[in-house]
Amino acid sequence: MNFQEVLQFLFPYLHGIRKLNQYLSVELIFPKTWEFPQSIIEKAQVEQNEKYSGEGYHLIFVAEVSHDTKVDEMLDVIADLITHNLEKEEKERLLKSKVIELKEIFKNASLEDLKTLKFDFEEYDDIDELLEDEIETDEV
Repeated sequence: MNFQEVLQFLFPYLHGIRKLNQYLSVELIFPKTWEFPQSIIEKAQVEQNEKYSGEGYHLIFVAEVSHDTKVDEMLDVIADLITHNLEKEEKERLLKSKVIELKEIFKNASLEDLKTLKFDFEEYDDIDELLEDEIETDEV
């Protein structure tokens, strides 16, 4: 990602970027509903600032600029954290949508039909396999 792409990705959460001697500090404010898995957070130097706690979680990510990979690693951690929570939010929206669909099915189907209702999820190792199956289904 170039600098413009990084800024666009961070912009909804960005509070500030600072240079502190040989360190880069990226300050972000995340929604109060977000979670911060230890498995992600432990990969970076992160501090929480209580000053902005009313707005959400104010986290400060710090990386030493003199090491080529430290800033990239910090940005990867931030991206993982944002992606994790956006995916979680999307799953919650999808769940609500599917619950509404399921309620309609239950409202309109007979009890006997509902007793035979099954959910079957096929797992695909890669997207090509999924697309091949969809193409075969469309052709039939």
